[in-house]
Amino acid sequence: MLVQLLAIPIITKNYGLPIFGEVALCSSIGLLLANLVNYGTTQTAVKEVSIFRNDKNKLSFIFSEIFFLRLTIFFILLFIFPVILLLTRHGKYLIWVSILPLLISEIFNPLYFLIGIEKIHWISLSNLFARALSLVFIFYIQLNNHQTIVLNLFLSTPQMVYSFLLFYYILRKYHIKFHISSFNSIKNKLIENFYVTFNGSTVIMQQTIFMFFVANFASPQSTGSYAIIDKFLGAVRQIVSSFSSAIYPKAAQLYHIGLFEWKMFRSKIQILYFLFFLFVGVFILTFAEHAQTYFSQDANSMTNIYLKLFSFAPLALALNANNILDLLLSKSYRDMFVISVIVLIFTIITSILIAKNINESYIGLYPLIIESACLIIYTTFLRFKRPHYFV
Repeated sequence: MLVQLLAIPIITKNYGLPIFGEVALCSSIGLLLANLVNYGTTQTAVKEVSIFRNDKNKLSFIFSEIFFLRLTIFFILLFIFPVILLLTRHGKYLIWVSILPLLISEIFNPLYFLIGIEKIHWISLSNLFARALSLVFIFYIQLNNHQTIVLNLFLSTPQMVYSFLLFYYILRKYHIKFHISSFNSIKNKLIENFYVTFNGSTVIMQQTIFMFFVANFASPQSTGSYAIIDKFLGAVRQIVSSFSSAIYPKAAQLYHIGLFEWKMFRSKIQILYFLFFLFVGVFILTFAEHAQTYFSQDANSMTNIYLKLFSFAPLALALNANNILDLLLSKSYRDMFVISVIVLIFTIITSILIAKNINESYIGLYPLIIESACLIIYTTFLRFKRPHYFV
């Protein structure tokens, strides 16, 4: 994610904020659809792979089941894609087609498998190389026509290629043999992973829905400026998610030992989140004007104002991470679904109100509003369901 942020000043300098806004919107929609193709398999299949890592037949069955599940969802999305294109107001159909590599890469993405066999460095190095290759394309190839389409392809195609190559390598390395999954098997997986997928999609939609409304109601210049802080929020979310995943095994052990041990550990992590992201907020607030010069290449853009309004949104996002972790530890997937529905409704209403009725100068408030609302909703829900946590 941090490497991807380097693409912002290159695109804005060469093509302007409006083009970057279009690229960011397409990327946001692409991530949402890719999450649907993944269908929560990265979260749910790791344990199975880890347990059966020495059983080639079982690994082949797991690998095949996930591949055909993702392939099924991809074709469903491909079938409804023309409907999405018809609903696109601007008629730039090829722009949406240019994000298809993101969806295809998710079919072959072997992240769950590599985490399960503890070979994560393979995908980390490959991912870094793919992102760097995207930067090389953007930096050295100057475009005159179809700029948004080709830039989307520059950002997504290397990712698709590295996913396919890792997929093929795993097939050869671990002698994976494909088993055709039955209809019942795919149906059971669709039901089993629904709550996890919906929760993950809601998190992405918090950004995607608002980006869509901004693109339709704000000026292209403001859309481009907002796209910059949208990318910042995505990077922060990825970093917090990675840290949360890193402490998950320790948290699971303590949760299993007893509630007191988990609460103490939870409190320490919460203090670290608070101190670190308070510093991040002050830093962004202080250097927002310098960041505008670097990222937007436009002294008249809204980037400076939006960055200042955004500055403490990462703090609210980080403070909510342990609430989500708590629900995962207790396997409260239905509770997560209920919260996700509430957040989704709040997201849609807030997006409409801000995009249509508020001065463009205050569009940058959205990340702080939505992340603070999520923190309040999750905390209130936990306080109601588990009052002993807050004694």
